[in-house]
Amino acid sequence: MSVRPKYSQIADQLIQLIVSEKQQLNTRFFTENELSKKYNVSRSTIRAALSELEDLKFITKAKNTGYYVSYEPAKFDFAKFYSFSKVAHKENLAPTSELLMFAKTTPNYYIAQKLGLKQDELVYRIERLRMLNFQPILFEKTFLPAKRFPKLRRNELLKNSLYDLLSTKYALKIKDGEEEFFASLINARESELLDLKVGTPCLKIQRRTFDVDHIPFEFTITTAPSRYFSYKVPLANNEV
Repeated sequence: MSVRPKYSQIADQLIQLIVSEKQQLNTRFFTENELSKKYNVSRSTIRAALSELEDLKFITKAKNTGYYVSYEPAKFDFAKFYSFSKVAHKENLAPTSELLMFAKTTPNYYIAQKLGLKQDELVYRIERLRMLNFQPILFEKTFLPAKRFPKLRRNELLKNSLYDLLSTKYALKIKDGEEEFFASLINARESELLDLKVGTPCLKIQRRTFDVDHIPFEFTITTAPSRYFSYKVPLANNEV
């Protein structure tokens, strides 16, 4: 198994620093130059590490002023469980997916925590570009515990819905899930995949899914461009 890239190792240390609350919400984060000297690496390596933190919404970058801590422990609301493929079919749209990555790797600290794993436990990293009527609309990064789903194969994901595959091959029974939404902007890689300009508004959606024993088996980060999605949430007046 290959060693994780240096930028990923640095990102992991910075995540732990923020989660341990040694860096407070909305406070100024380290500069690229400070981190480059601290870890004795190039600024390009630091930028890659900071990009990973931005993607997970631990930090945000303000124009001309640097990075700020944006991580806050989440409070989740539960909604009806859904499947991208099944929702698309219900709307008479043609869902397709392009599998961009299928690899077994070690997770960073944050993802390991979300899946209830130790950091040396392997996960599958699955990256997919979701399309409707052959128009790219979602970019997904999914993480699954490898020990839970041994012998999962790339070609199986090309032919099946992920949830259908896990339910059939591993007798997985899905109970529910939780999602957290962030306003964000399309980055350079997402720009190429989704055919949108860098800086286009989008939603970042972090999704964790549980089995009937309330054990998390999936953590997915989704980039959803704002021009394709709107969300309506019911509000209840408990004082009436």
